[in-house]
Amino acid sequence: MTIPPYITDALAPLLRRPLACLFLLWIAGIILARALEIPWGAWGLVAGVMLLCWLALPAAAPAARQIALGLAALCLAAGMTAWRFAPLTPADGRFLAEGAVSVAGYPLESPTMTTFGWHTFFHLVARKQDGRWVPLDGDVYLAGRAQPPRPGLYYELLGHVLPAEEPGNPFGFSWRDYLLEHDLTYHMSCQRLTVRAPHAPTPLFGAARAYCSARLSATMPGTYGPLHAQILEALILGVHGSPLPEQISDGFKHAGIVHLVIVSGNQVTLLGLFFIFPLYVLPMGRARTSYPRLRGWLLAASLPALFFYVALADTGPSMTRALLMALLLILSLFCALSPLARRRSYRPDRLTLLAAAGLAMLIVQPAWLYNAGWQITFAAVFGLISIMPIFMRLWERWPLWVKLPLATTAAAQLATLPVLTWYIGYVTLLAPLTNLMASPVILLLLPLGLLTLLFAVIAPPLAVALNYLNLPLIKWLLATCALAESFPALRIQWYVHSHGLVLLYLLALAISLRSLSNWLDRRAVTWEVPAGNEPAMW
Repeated sequence: MTIPPYITDALAPLLRRPLACLFLLWIAGIILARALEIPWGAWGLVAGVMLLCWLALPAAAPAARQIALGLAALCLAAGMTAWRFAPLTPADGRFLAEGAVSVAGYPLESPTMTTFGWHTFFHLVARKQDGRWVPLDGDVYLAGRAQPPRPGLYYELLGHVLPAEEPGNPFGFSWRDYLLEHDLTYHMSCQRLTVRAPHAPTPLFGAARAYCSARLSATMPGTYGPLHAQILEALILGVHGSPLPEQISDGFKHAGIVHLVIVSGNQVTLLGLFFIFPLYVLPMGRARTSYPRLRGWLLAASLPALFFYVALADTGPSMTRALLMALLLILSLFCALSPLARRRSYRPDRLTLLAAAGLAMLIVQPAWLYNAGWQITFAAVFGLISIMPIFMRLWERWPLWVKLPLATTAAAQLATLPVLTWYIGYVTLLAPLTNLMASPVILLLLPLGLLTLLFAVIAPPLAVALNYLNLPLIKWLLATCALAESFPALRIQWYVHSHGLVLLYLLALAISLRSLSNWLDRRAVTWEVPAGNEPAMW
């Protein structure tokens, strides 16, 4: 059986990247395990059989061997997913029955205050059973309305273990998936807290973040308002430590620039460029010069700096993805700048780096596949990799400062449209204009903000001076949000909860972009040669 040429042409970019194929197979295995709910041992048995078939098949049947190996990866992903999603049993040391419980433990971070009360992550060390304390282990999501717990203290907690699945959650939100994403065992409501003992363990990075946040706030000049300080801190360290008012958060969402003002790959990329940029400007010395040694020092310095920043900032799928891609990019550049790679014209492949980061995340935590943040960040990066170059070629005669923000916004919006309409339910038509206004400001505000944070710890007067530069940039962002809010008719409410419509949109998008790319290729080769200047071979 022969495969039609248009199918092989469409799949060629993917088939040349085996890691990307493995990433897609792993995603399919996770979806399959959630749909069939077969025990993980059965999946493992089928994966073993497929591996044996792959070994037993002759080399003369490469297609059959590839199919067997692909099915083995699919079943292995399904087996690991079924194992991770299996509910706790009474024999497990972390098991708690639903209902009222009396436990002891300590908070893992400072509580986050909302209009509905407070919530935090709480570590359990013991539970009361038949009048005596029994050792217990596990982290829970704890919420309440009374006095919140303080880090550094042990508490006796009278609470209620809530069911993993609550009916009536909007947009298909699942507490079970949320708990799995954060390695939590239960969702609990707090009814009464009693201090048992001081000096409970305090996370090191949590204390370091609180210290940096306090030093940053202390360097804010008198012209700053509390709102500007919150925006700068949220831009650098994330909204978890300094939650923004709901009106401001909605303003960034309505303007279509929320992806620019939250901690994500932008900050990690910028920090990584501080270490990668010298690799481009330094001369390409020979193997026995000091250049390879300097390159190694820069690589060694970049890794702990990235890890430390990600530990201080908000954790989540976007930060983890950005960290993994930054580490893979640094390692690939380290290999690409070696003398052997320069002779062979080695270049890092962005799609392979994205697939490697996604595969590593899903192997560790399959529940992230159903996280809206994970889906948005990977869809946006995939759009920047595959769609943005097409728009850059289409608008090649435009100035760079115009076409780059427009191409970036269009690519990200087209790639993330199914996810946004599924979870958020509206599309902002002003997004190209607001991104064009906000992108240059963010490019200035990010390095200034990171330098402000650094100087707030080591040289506060310099941080105060930098804050006077940050203030007009933050005001410009707020003005951009106000502009979008003044045109509410340009926000289209659109909820799509149909898998068929999503697949139809992706198919139409792929065909349209392929046709546009082919048209650009034809336009590039149909150039005119002035008379008398024809090449000799003609």
